[in-house]
Amino acid sequence: MNAVLEQYELGKPITEGTLGNLTAVQDAALRDLWRRLLDHFPNSATGDNSQSASIANDEVDSTAALSSALSPGVTPTPPLSANPMDHSKRSSRLRQSSASPATTPTSDKQRSSSSSSWFGFGGSAKPEPVSYRQLVGDVAPEGSRPPERYSSAVMTRAAPTVRDAFWDTVLCDHPDVLLLRFLRARKWKPEDALNMLLACLRWRLTEDIDWLIWTGESRLNLALMRSGVGAMYRTDRIGQPVLHIPVRLNDPKAQPLEQIVEYTIYLMEVARCVLHPPVEKVCLLVDTTDMSLSNMDWNFFRTFLHYLEHYYPECLGLVLIYNASWVFNSMWKLIRPLLDPVVASKVQFAASQKDLQRFIAPENLPIELGGSDRFTYTYAMPAEKENAAMFDSSAYDAAADKRYVACDDFEAATRAWANTTVTPAEFQPHARTLVADSVIAASKAMDKYRRARTQYHRTGVIADNLAVNWGSS
Repeated sequence: MNAVLEQYELGKPITEGTLGNLTAVQDAALRDLWRRLLDHFPNSATGDNSQSASIANDEVDSTAALSSALSPGVTPTPPLSANPMDHSKRSSRLRQSSASPATTPTSDKQRSSSSSSWFGFGGSAKPEPVSYRQLVGDVAPEGSRPPERYSSAVMTRAAPTVRDAFWDTVLCDHPDVLLLRFLRARKWKPEDALNMLLACLRWRLTEDIDWLIWTGESRLNLALMRSGVGAMYRTDRIGQPVLHIPVRLNDPKAQPLEQIVEYTIYLMEVARCVLHPPVEKVCLLVDTTDMSLSNMDWNFFRTFLHYLEHYYPECLGLVLIYNASWVFNSMWKLIRPLLDPVVASKVQFAASQKDLQRFIAPENLPIELGGSDRFTYTYAMPAEKENAAMFDSSAYDAAADKRYVACDDFEAATRAWANTTVTPAEFQPHARTLVADSVIAASKAMDKYRRARTQYHRTGVIADNLAVNWGSS
């Protein structure tokens, strides 16, 4: 029995190598990674800001800072060429947000993306209904939309440093949890983990993931939001949130690949809001009932795997393939060689509803999947003034200042901890634990000023303090 299946036999997730469950060797690797990362931060204790300043003064390309921070000779894995989403395109769409979808031109690149299919199967491009390009913000109440990103004191700081990019990526996580993900993904090799982390920071800066978090659903494709493809609902038997993917509802030609990719990144970022130790991963429930070749998109699948492996490591706990048809079984022969062995070990097949219930309790499964829950997915549209807090720039700055102070304190405590030579049992990390708690609390308090509300906020699953209540969904 592999480790993935063993979790369900024991009824609890694997905790080895996670926060609070480290061996002496793993603890040493974590300290080593922190030392390497902090070398790229200004040292407030000594006033040494030389490296950070040189990064901040790079006015030509703020992402060059993260590139130069990589170890000599190490080149980060770039995004796949199939992914057309870039900062300039997103900025352009932001400027054109008031344009009617019916008058928005379709570029040759978008037409090519929207007609992509699995190895060319699925036919040629078809006329694209206006509704396929419609964004949530085009239909939602005008007062529900978040503001344009304003010029607050925090947002007008110099070009991002590695430190800025790191803390923007941490969001509301425990900082150690983020680093441990990269360490586990790189077999506890600190140098490799650092290079992977820095490449991730550069990607998030280049793609302006903060913009996606800020604008939220308002800039996402409405048809995708309403489709139910990628809806999170309740948990599996070990507490992992379940992301439902009814493949038959996916139409790769219904919108540009760019919009599908943005939707997927959005789902990953929302999933981070419901992951709290000891639950750090999600379960993908891939329902292949009634799927056909036209539902598969090779370009998107490759991009998704790339992002999952490089930018969201150790976030996938289980992939459940339910009711695999001959179509999917044929595809699986092509998909399997592309998967990382660790990811492949997480793929399990459920041929029947009884098999499915081995992983997900009946009360957490919809009736159509053999469960007892009467849940039917319906997209909850944005509500009037739900993002009112985001218009308060003074409150944003005040919350951000408190968080920066907490981050400074955490860095100071971490420098002392990372440079100690005593064993975990001998070291008393009480002070560091307290400042870590302060970082998390300050991050949660700041969240409503920097993240547009999601349908999971509107349905009561995610509270303002990021507490999770699946019973409300």
